[in-house]
Amino acid sequence: MTVFSLLTTILFFTLFSAAHADDLKENNIYRLGMTISKLKSIEGDGLEYTALKNSKFIIIKEQVDGNFIVRFNKIHKSNHERYKTENWVLYDKAYILPKKINGILEASAISKESITGLSSGPLIVPFKYRINDNSISGDATIGFYAGTTFEPGCSKSNWCFKITPLISAGISQVTVINNGESENKTSATWAAGFLITDWSDMNIGLIFGQDRVGDKSWTHEGETWFSFMIGWQLK
Repeated sequence: MTVFSLLTTILFFTLFSAAHADDLKENNIYRLGMTISKLKSIEGDGLEYTALKNSKFIIIKEQVDGNFIVRFNKIHKSNHERYKTENWVLYDKAYILPKKINGILEASAISKESITGLSSGPLIVPFKYRINDNSISGDATIGFYAGTTFEPGCSKSNWCFKITPLISAGISQVTVINNGESENKTSATWAAGFLITDWSDMNIGLIFGQDRVGDKSWTHEGETWFSFMIGWQLK
């Protein structure tokens, strides 16, 4: 394995299995990973409110005691029997989100940042399945992607994920065989595909692309490859 491939593999596992942020940040939007109850309104009306899983909120302010003042901008409700006496959170109220839910779970551990719209970042491809000769190679790629992120299906259901269709450009270290001898060359690489993130704490990617070294005699010049990636978010 070349030094380039080794470094790329390390970067891949570091980036693709990224951990949740340790702290919730003011003005950022998050999605609840579980249903929480006993939320108090900052108005002090004496009531306790419930926010259903996958409801979205924005951090207005972090208080001195570590609790957060939040306002919900996407609210889900349930008609299930066990929730019939609950007071659901409302759009026009601000609430106190405890730093620790039920005195145990950190609020940051049950909240995932909700980011949609245009997105970009590094893209690491650790291996490739080359379609023209059905071979698998370790010709790793490091590049940069741009795409648009959506959150389909994020409702009161028990699942939610982000999907990002993307295009990417980067460089690869590939092995070229000339006159029976192998030589490492740098290729220009383009790719397209999609990433699925935050799906039960898993990240999944499917990428198609081509490598070009400017040598038409190379077996894989301009030939299509694809790569499948999967990672778990570390907590």
